[in-house]
Amino acid sequence: MHCNQTYYDNAYLLYIVNINKLYMSFGSFATATNILCVVVVLSTKQMRQKYGAFGLLSFGDMINALAMVIAGSVRNQQIYDNSFVALPTFDCFRNPWPYFFIVGGQLPAFILIVMASERVIAVFKPIFYRVYVTPRIRAITNIICVVLSILFLLVGIFFSYLLREVCANPTCTTIGSTGRIYGTFNYFLIVFLPFVALLLNITAYVGAKRRSVSTNMERELKKVLVSLVLAALAVILSALPNIILWGQGIFWSVPNIGYMYIGFCCNSAVDLFAFFFMKKDFRHRLLSIISCGYLNRYFNLLKVTETKVRRNMVQSVSAKPPARSLAVKALR
Repeated sequence: MHCNQTYYDNAYLLYIVNINKLYMSFGSFATATNILCVVVVLSTKQMRQKYGAFGLLSFGDMINALAMVIAGSVRNQQIYDNSFVALPTFDCFRNPWPYFFIVGGQLPAFILIVMASERVIAVFKPIFYRVYVTPRIRAITNIICVVLSILFLLVGIFFSYLLREVCANPTCTTIGSTGRIYGTFNYFLIVFLPFVALLLNITAYVGAKRRSVSTNMERELKKVLVSLVLAALAVILSALPNIILWGQGIFWSVPNIGYMYIGFCCNSAVDLFAFFFMKKDFRHRLLSIISCGYLNRYFNLLKVTETKVRRNMVQSVSAKPPARSLAVKALR
């Protein structure tokens, strides 16, 4: 099937070129920040175990930001080459950004739910959390999130194949590439899941606040606050703009709708700043990597590591008194 019609006049094409330049700028910045987050999380075993879900969240946001860069650069090149024309829906997947937008939108949404659920369990079922929420369980949960996002990507490609006789907008958005049914499902995930994650985090925060008399719950309160901030920013910068994008041209007509994608991209850049200002060990590790270890002396990183190891050793010691002590008591 051939779709040769051109959608836009020269004035609107100039507007698209300018928007795409913003996509490339914001997307490049967001990609760089998330690469830093992933590098920090992967730098040590302790960081991988503690911040594995956050590292995967940053990876998903990096994919989304990279999609912005690729979409902006390729679309502009198509405009300059006079090849920015309508395509059959399935042909949109010859471009890389539909793949990245689907995975980069859904994977962070799944991870936000996982992070929020973990905080709820830690606050309201602390014993269950310590016994069953192990590093192995966290790793399996993260793998499930990746598998789900890839599986739903394949479903989107299948829907696109079913609509291969339909001509799509040359921008090849997610709805344009996969059709209205799957596009609505995709928007439902990336809009609804952050809202649910926000509600779960609010519930966990209120519960931790009421139970903050203990030291453990005070630490949990700080963890909940970080997860709460990430979920709230996702709702403001990602979920709300995507609601507008989903209904554009059907339920409402918002002028300059292209700028909404910039908010979606900015959400991909908040991970680094949220953890930098709210997690001390993450901040120190990041500055240590950037300075090639020069700033370690100011953070006492080695000392902190030894203290945590010793604390774990003390917790693992049996509560039973030594056998020799029992023998002395028996003789007395």
